[in-house]
Amino acid sequence: MRRVFAAPAAPWRQALTSDARQPSRRLAFFDFEASGLGARSWPIEVGWAFADGAGESLLISPAPEWSMDYWDPKAERLHGITPRMLSDLGVSADAACDRIGAALSECAVYSDAPDWDGFWLMRLYDAAGRKPQIRLREFGQLMPDMTPEARALLLQQADRLAPRRHRAAEDALHLGAVYRLATGAAS
Repeated sequence: MRRVFAAPAAPWRQALTSDARQPSRRLAFFDFEASGLGARSWPIEVGWAFADGAGESLLISPAPEWSMDYWDPKAERLHGITPRMLSDLGVSADAACDRIGAALSECAVYSDAPDWDGFWLMRLYDAAGRKPQIRLREFGQLMPDMTPEARALLLQQADRLAPRRHRAAEDALHLGAVYRLATGAAS
């Protein structure tokens, strides 16, 4: 299943400058949901959002080499995605790689968990017999210095604008909201 969401009309829709905090490449925020957190876990949903709020998500059908032995029921309770949803609505690893490449290959792509998301990105591309066209960067690199109190307030505001749901698109939208609030791009 593919979900595409359009950017809402907003005053913060503006061209990004070329300074260190706002690269000239289009920014994208990236997230995976997975079968679990183990070394043999595999990606089940990928989502991304752009700084303007537009984005996409895809459910991913299990590749033949991804064993259901590594399906964690606790993870399923957290994200709410079932194996049946993946078999009925998911796209192949190859199709997911095509969409990721088409949407993000020219972007600066940020994740709040680049180690895990990078692991699942490699699992996805390995299943498709390909090499990733994107490089995940640490989301924290975009953030200005702030006190712990200011950071907590920022996260509360972002949670109201774009709550985290343990779904890839929503979590990517959340990162975009944090970025816009932290950099003043939302004003």
